[in-house]
Formats: sequence, C-alpha cells, structure tokens
Amino acid sequence: MSLRIDLNGSDWLFKDFVGEDWIWRDAEKPDSNDVRWWRKGTVPGTVLHDVWKNGETPDPFFERNSLLVEWVPERTWVYKKWFHADEKLKGRRIQLHFKGVDYEARFYLNGKPLGTHAGMYTPAVFEVSGELLYGQDNLLAVVIEKAPDEQPQVSKTSYVRTHKSRMTYWWDFCPRMIHQGIWDDVYLDVTGPVRVEDVYVRPQLAEDYRAAYLSVSTKLSSTKSALVDVNVSITLHGRQVASVSTRHAIVKGETPLNAMIELANPQLWWPNGSGEQPVYEAAVTVTEAGDTSASAEHTVTFGIREVRFERNDWAHEDDDTVKPYKLTVNGETTFIKGWNWVPIDVMYGVPQPEKLERLLQLARRAGVNMLRIWGGGLIEKDAFYELCDRYGIMVWQEFIQSSSGIANKPSTEPAFLAMMAQEAEQIIPRKRNHPSLVIWCGGNELQGANDKPLDDDEPVLAILKEAVQRLHPGALWLPTSPSGRLFMNSLENIDNDPSGMHDVHGPWEHQGLTAHYTLYNRGLSLLHSEFGVEGMTNLKTLNATISAEHQWPTGKDNPVYFHRGSWWNNEQLVQESFGGGITDVHSMIRASQFLQAAGLGYALEANRRRKWQNSGTLPWQFNEPFPNAWCTSALDYYANPKAVYYAVAKAYQPVTITARLERMAWAGENRFTAELWTANSLNRPFEGGNAAWRLVGASGTVYGEGSVRVDVPSRKPNPIRSIEASLEGMSDEVFFLSLELTDASGALLADNRYAFSRTDTMQPMFSAPRVSVEAVNRETGGDRWELVLSNRGDHAALQLHMEDARPLGMNGYVYFSENDFSLLPGESKTIAVDWSGVPQGERKLELGGWNTETTTIG
Repeated sequence: MSLRIDLNGSDWLFKDFVGEDWIWRDAEKPDSNDVRWWRKGTVPGTVLHDVWKNGETPDPFFERNSLLVEWVPERTWVYKKWFHADEKLKGRRIQLHFKGVDYEARFYLNGKPLGTHAGMYTPAVFEVSGELLYGQDNLLAVVIEKAPDEQPQVSKTSYVRTHKSRMTYWWDFCPRMIHQGIWDDVYLDVTGPVRVEDVYVRPQLAEDYRAAYLSVSTKLSSTKSALVDVNVSITLHGRQVASVSTRHAIVKGETPLNAMIELANPQLWWPNGSGEQPVYEAAVTVTEAGDTSASAEHTVTFGIREVRFERNDWAHEDDDTVKPYKLTVNGETTFIKGWNWVPIDVMYGVPQPEKLERLLQLARRAGVNMLRIWGGGLIEKDAFYELCDRYGIMVWQEFIQSSSGIANKPSTEPAFLAMMAQEAEQIIPRKRNHPSLVIWCGGNELQGANDKPLDDDEPVLAILKEAVQRLHPGALWLPTSPSGRLFMNSLENIDNDPSGMHDVHGPWEHQGLTAHYTLYNRGLSLLHSEFGVEGMTNLKTLNATISAEHQWPTGKDNPVYFHRGSWWNNEQLVQESFGGGITDVHSMIRASQFLQAAGLGYALEANRRRKWQNSGTLPWQFNEPFPNAWCTSALDYYANPKAVYYAVAKAYQPVTITARLERMAWAGENRFTAELWTANSLNRPFEGGNAAWRLVGASGTVYGEGSVRVDVPSRKPNPIRSIEASLEGMSDEVFFLSLELTDASGALLADNRYAFSRTDTMQPMFSAPRVSVEAVNRETGGDRWELVLSNRGDHAALQLHMEDARPLGMNGYVYFSENDFSLLPGESKTIAVDWSGVPQGERKLELGGWNTETTTIG
C-alpha cells in the first residue's frame, strides 16, 4: 500500500548566502565544514518569516519596518534537514515531493544533486529509491535562489517573465516584502512499482439531473511491464455507492486508463444558499495480478454539479461583443454574491489553518457564494479549495497575470508563452476535481489599446483557454476581468456607450454624499466583477501596528500612513463628508468605516435591484495580507470585520427590502423621496406580505410612515412603491429610513435602516447626546449567546459595535449575526453571538458606539 512520510516541520536549518558562496562552502553536503550561523526554520513556510522569528529583522508589520527587510529576497537561502530512512523501505519505489517552492531552487540528497525546478505552483518530484541510505540518516538540502526580478504594481505587464505572485513586489495594499520559500508540503511517497499519478473524476449529468455519469480518468506510472487489477470505489459520507474493477496490461512508463460509472439519483453540489454540498470520494487502488497487497492507491474528492453561462436579460441581441454572464448551476440561474479574495498573508507560505477557516467561515455566513481569486495573488493551496468545497463557495480562479498601470498587455515572446503553457498543463489537473472551482480566468485587468480588455485572440490567453477546455471541461472560462468592451464603470462610459457596460470594474472609492448614489442608480453593467469603497482599519489593529505618537494626522502627509495604504487614504473626503471637524483617530476610523459600509452596501443593493440584467457583484476586497491603515478590505489583517462586512452581509441576505435613494445629506431639500424594492433569492415566493416604512428622527419623532401589501416573487427583484415625506418641519439633524418586510403571518422576512443628515454633511452624527444601552446576555448553552441590546435613552444610539474583548492574536474567534447598527430610543435588538475555539472563561465582549460608553459583557 501507499505510504506518505512527512518531511514538514520546524526541525529544518537555514542560512543565507550571497550569490553562490554556498557552493564554495559545500553548504549542501553532509560533511560540510560550514557549521556557523545556521538557524532553525520551518517547512512549509516563508524565508522572511523564519528570518524575523530568529530575531534577524524587526517586526515587518510595524510602522515602516518592512523597508528594513527588503534585503532578504536578494540573498540565496539554503534549507536542510536530516531524516531517517527505515531499512524496511528498501526495495520500494520512493518519490520525493516538493508541492511548492517559491520560486527557483536546486535540490540535493546526501550531497548529490537531484535536479532544479522553477515555478511556485508546480511540484518538484524526484525518484530517490536509489539515492536513500536505508537504515541511516539522510541529508536533504534545498538551495532557494535569489527571488526573480519581477514587476510591482506600476510597470508594464509585457516585462513579466515568471508565473509568480506579483503582490509582494509592492501593490497598493501590500508593501514590498518579496516572497521566497518552501511554501507547500514536502514528503516521501512510498509505493510498489506501479503508482497512481493522477485521478480525474468528470461528472456529466443527465438532462433531468436524475443520473450522473462519472468518467474516471487515471494515469498510472510503472517501472516495468505488468498485469494489474485496478479498482475504483466511489463513496459518500463513508458509504460506498459504486465501484468498478478492471484488469489491464501496462507497459513501463505511463499508462492512461478510463472507467465509466453511472450513479442513479446523485446528490448534487450546490453553491452556498442554494442547497447542500455533498462531497464524494473516489479511491483508485492498483494491484499487480497475483499480489495480495496493493502497489498503490490514490483518493480524490469531487462533487457532482453542472455550470454554464447564459445570456443576461436585456443584453442587446444584435451586439456580438456581449458575453454571457448569467451563471446557471444544475439548471438553476444563480446570482453571484461574490467578493474578491487576496492571499491571507504577505508571508503566504506560513500555514494558518485557523485564520483560513475563519475567513471562509465569515464569507459563508455573509451569504457569499463566489470568491474571485485575483490575478496578482495566488493559485491557492489545497486547503483553500477543500474548505470552499465544504462551504459551497464557488471559486473564480485567475492565472497569475495582472495589469501594470503603464501598459497591461502580456508578453508574446515564445519563451514566455511556452512557460505559461507548461504551467497550465500542471496546475489545472491539480485543482480540477474541486467542485467549487467553476471559472478559470486568464488574469486581472489585461488590456490592450485604449484600455480595452483583451480577448481570447491574445496569444497567452488563447493558450490558457485551450488548456482549460481540454483539461477541465467541467469549468467555465473568461479571458480576463473585466471582460467587456469597456473597462470602467463610470458615468462617462454609461453616457457614451450604455450598451457597452458588460463586465466592468470600478470605482474603488466613495464618490461623495450625492455622487455615489447617482453613479450606482444609473448602473447598467451585466457583471460587476471588481469595485469597492475604502476605509480605515479597526482601532486594535491600528494600535498594534502604529505607535500612538504616529497615529495622527491620518492623511497621506504622515509618512507612516503613506506607507500603509496611501492609495486608499481618503482622509480628505471623510473630513469633507463630516464637516471638517474630525480631530482624533478613533473618530476618523468611525467616520471612514461608516462611509465605507454605507457606500458599498448601497452599491450592492443597486446592482441586485437589476438582477438578471446584472448577474453578479464581486466587491473589492474581502481580506488583506498586511495590516494596512487604510484599505478597501472588509476585514482587517487579523480577520476581524470592519463595519462594511456587515453591510455586505445585509445586502446578500436571501430576502431583502431596500431603498433607491438620491443622497445621504438632505440640506436644502423640502421633501424626502425614495423607491422601495424587494429582492428574493429563494425558490419560493411570499404572497400577501407587508412592507412598512418609517422616516424617523434620532429623537424618535416620526416624520412619515406607511405600509403596503406586497407579494414578493421568487428569484428576482420587485419594485414596491415610491414614498415621500415632508422635511420642512423636521427638528432632528440626524434621521433614518427604517424598513420592514413581513410575510402573511407577520413574521419578519427582512429589515433595513439608512442614516441621513438634514444638513449638508454627516457632522451631526458626532454631536449626538450620550445615551445608555443595556445589554442582557441570554446564554442558550454551548457556544451561542443571545445578546439583547436595548436603548434606554431619548436619542438614537449610533453605530453600536461589538467585538472580542481579548487582545489580538488569542486563540479562537467570535461571530455576530449583526453588528455596527443604530438603535432608536426605546428600541431593542437581539444578536446571536457564536463562539468558536474560545475557552469559556475567556468569553467577553466589548460594546461601544458613537454616543455610548464602552462596556464589557461577560
């Protein structure tokens, strides 16, 4: 049977060298006299992380310290490890696997060269049966070359010559911390003479979805000709549901095999919010005829689903440039509730399973059904796709190509095209069994003349498309993102070419208290695959990464802030939006996060009101790899949500009630007007319901209200009615539009609340009188609290925020059903609080708000 011997661990040694000084010192050899200054390192990992944890650099996450670590990728690094090879392994076939080394390396076993490898997403594999010392200790050494000289964000894409993450070379949300390292698993794979090199299960569904035909493609490799028995077993939840056994005469070298298995009444894999996510296993066992034990076995997981693109509603029939973007899963049209994903850490080689689980759990809880893996980031490790399979989060995976600002067209040199072709041939088979992986894309913002997005006639994109369609026929393809004939979502483009707003990007900034609403009210895109709103990080993260004396001012003239997200520093707009009176960092955080949440939440609502003309939204960006001071991310580096996370979760709820608005600040206006809408992602309608609205001041005074009987159709948006109310007698400077949607029995289906100012800025929110909020914890047992918050004052409690009271970096996380909301006088709200991995005795929350004292609960 197959045996895997893990060579990961913290028992590696590593050392830096200038150029090829390691050769002169015989650093890779067992009998080397080079014994000084070797440090302990960890595999998988990141060179910079090992250097930092050995005290060789300051904390690169603090202030501008990343500038002091830029020497690290200029060095050559040798990693080595001693391990014992059991005498019992002699006579077996043994391969040494490096799943990922970033970027170029040489490999040695017991001082003998095994070979070289370049490419971080493709494995380095060596036959080592004849090189191991059985019954003895063996020395494995890896020479990681100086990082390649690649392009930061601003350059020319045609200069790029590697298939490597460009983010760490400097990007608008990531300082220059170029990655090197053995960033994925290292192990010995022990088998008999016949190995199973690859298994691909391609499910094809009958038209009525009541049967699935599984094409199981297996690649064997053998050191000799042999007669073998091959068994394929399909299981679900540990129970075998099908199997097939066949006998084959194979030759020395590689032999491809194929088996067809029919499954009746298959359990289909559905996106989050549309159904369950059953994951099957296919185990392939190969045994030489006459033997009682298997030579090798290989198990993969897969899901049964069908995806395709269909033409969007209201797309111009006579426009042959329009691509279909309406996603259909298992015959059911599915609105893409997405987000853009970036690497979870700039030092992405360091495994962080708890953080990865936290991030994807937050995405699932927010109603996300797709993550776009941006083309400046990574082909992720297997753990990412496995969690997406479990959580029903579809993956839009881009090859690692991106725009560069100055010029955005990839190289057409033969060597580059050949390299990308070779990369695709290896990468696609490694990921294609994941049911979550539904879209392959050529890269991010690849453009030609006049900033027009490139299409499949671009040489490198043609190569990648052919490989995807041949190697992963169960997935979809897009040439780049955006892929329409216009790049930018702007009023200029909407005015000049309204039918050309296909898949678009942008903007990434809040447009202002009126202009923001104008833009998104006029949206015409068929797919909105990247756009966002900027905001500051959370206060705890700021305190952990910037000293108090450097936290003010918060604008670009502060060198620390300029270093930590200057592209997304909109301090000037925040000041203007709040009347210019913000004088402390905590207030700036609150104001910027309020605008980010309100701005992005409204953009998503506006796009969803155009479903199925618009078939999906993917905001920029979900997470961040570095603790920026300002960023478009919804979560901070430590995976703690900002206010915008909850705004997006609200907009992505299965059933929503929303308002089409003209502005946030209503100075000079005599009447308030809005249009009310519902949206429903469920397969069932709600008939005979009620939609109620109230225009209410922060004092609790009601200035207008009404209700209307409403039928909520399934799977589409629905306009309810226009509303209006007089503003002439309003004494409150802060007021709200509160919406509630109930079903025929009176049960709440959805609610919403929008904040406004009667002045020309949102400054009155900072002038609100102090109020008291009572918190009652109704513990339900286990890991859930029910927290009842009640406003006991005579003014609204503004932007109440709850968070884990513990310091950053503690084990475990807390999840809230809702957060960052306002309570009217006398109003109560019940919040579900779920604890995960936090010991009972440590479970405490902080509750605060703009006009309430911060208190501790628990």
